[in-house]
Amino acid sequence: MAANGLRGTFIDGEWRATDSRSPVLNKFTGIPAAEVASSALQDVEDALEGAYRASRRTIPADERQAILHRVANIMEADEERFLEAYQLDTGFTRSDATGEFARAVNVYRLSAEESIRVAGEQIPLKPAGPGDDRLGFSLRVPVGVVVAIAPFNAPLSTVAHKIGPAIAAGNAVLLKPAEQTPLTSIEIVEAFAEAGLPPGYLQLLTGRGQVIGNALLGDNRVRFYTFTGSTGIGRVVSAHSGLARTHLELGSNSATIVTASADLDRVARQVARAGFRKAGQVCTSVQRVLADRTIIDDLAERLRERISRLSAGDPWAPGTDVGPLISRGEAERVHSWIGEIGPSGAKIAGGEIDGSVVTPTLLLDPDPDSNVLNREIFGPVASLVPTDTTDQAIGMINSGPYGLQAGIFTADIGEAFRAVHDLEVGGVIVNDTSSYHADAMPYSGVKESGHGAEGPKYTVEDMTETRMVVFNLGQ
Repeated sequence: MAANGLRGTFIDGEWRATDSRSPVLNKFTGIPAAEVASSALQDVEDALEGAYRASRRTIPADERQAILHRVANIMEADEERFLEAYQLDTGFTRSDATGEFARAVNVYRLSAEESIRVAGEQIPLKPAGPGDDRLGFSLRVPVGVVVAIAPFNAPLSTVAHKIGPAIAAGNAVLLKPAEQTPLTSIEIVEAFAEAGLPPGYLQLLTGRGQVIGNALLGDNRVRFYTFTGSTGIGRVVSAHSGLARTHLELGSNSATIVTASADLDRVARQVARAGFRKAGQVCTSVQRVLADRTIIDDLAERLRERISRLSAGDPWAPGTDVGPLISRGEAERVHSWIGEIGPSGAKIAGGEIDGSVVTPTLLLDPDPDSNVLNREIFGPVASLVPTDTTDQAIGMINSGPYGLQAGIFTADIGEAFRAVHDLEVGGVIVNDTSSYHADAMPYSGVKESGHGAEGPKYTVEDMTETRMVVFNLGQ
């Protein structure tokens, strides 16, 4: 524990006292619920140098595996501590918290197993002539220092997807959580320290992204930046990362196509869940439902009935389905976008605001130029849009700037494969929504949704480099 009793800045195995403190607000009431020790610019320099020194000494693979499994064990043994920090950080419901906690534990276990699978391959080398006998093979080696900049909406699972594979690959990691949600990262760092990760391999810096985040960019000691957040900030990271590699998981306004042959009960059930968990603050949240015109009225009624039953309010109250947004300002922005749907649009359900809570909202046929159809709303809002053909729906998705994931509900296998082939997105989910995400799968975007694959196997590969080795065995 730091000398001032506050945690928040963890450098070379020690909690550091700092002159600056930052409050963590209760997202429902807006009242400060905790304080953390915010990092200063000198802390950034010390953390970078400490991580760089640590990265020069690779931890053996079996030890990395054991540490990651111990982290998962520690989390499971003290689940309540992590859930409390998570809910204080995010304002998400208990159901959202327990679901993400289970995923994070799984990611650390998957990463543990990948740590002992880091391997190269033998490369066939064609002899240049008589007496030329060479053996070639490659090694996979850590990139060195990884900077992980995490978002507010998944401070357990997204952080796990960044630091789990980074440690598994043998790197040193510098973690910068979102300024609104530092408490969960503090508990994760404590778990790694308890699990026996040597000092320097995981540093923690908290504070404003515009100060701490910017100070981390462009440093030659950093060889990999992994960032999840808005497309606008992603452009800044990309522009200032120098020659370091980047993994950017950015914005989206994900769409799910519903064809005339779809099972509408299934659609309504899954959209009502996938569009409103975490108050819609999920990159793949169902923002647009592009439904065949012949079934849209039927689907609208089924969705209205389910969405109207969702309870919004205090995330600590039993039975609450949808909690507050991350701030009152974000709630006001989302509510203003709902009011901009134009004369053709209709509000079928929800759309009310109370402090930082926006009630789950279903809109029908908003104006094609409206924000709810063209930008990432990051709130509990889904829009139903009529389409005449599946090809038209595919074209609507492809014409936009984003390309993270898309869903399609259909009973026609040919229609499904046409969508798989033609959609310009990182993932196509058939007979499920755009929001489906298994931790072991490659999860990545195209266009303005970013690049680089999340998923321990794929991230470990990205966070290692190929080192070619050639033995001349000839005389």
